[in-house]
Amino acid sequence: MEKIMLDCDRATYLITKSEFESLGCIQKLQLKMHLTYCKFCRRFARQNKIMSEVLEDFKQIDQDHLLIHLSEEQQSKLKETIESEIKK
Repeated sequence: MEKIMLDCDRATYLITKSEFESLGCIQKLQLKMHLTYCKFCRRFARQNKIMSEVLEDFKQIDQDHLLIHLSEEQQSKLKETIESEIKK
């Protein structure tokens, strides 16, 4: 029988795995229980989600425009968005 409580290493592995494939019922339950009491893994999950969304946005960019240069205003807005999401 699998352990009920996860350590942080296993939790971060499952958080990352869940971005790419569906977790099993037991894994989902274990992860949910761990995230209930671990603020560090909750933060990691939020940051991981933000990074996945940003990377997904880059996938949408036309392949002819692989070099992307953000204006200072865009850089500032991106930085503010990331910082505000991390603080939540």
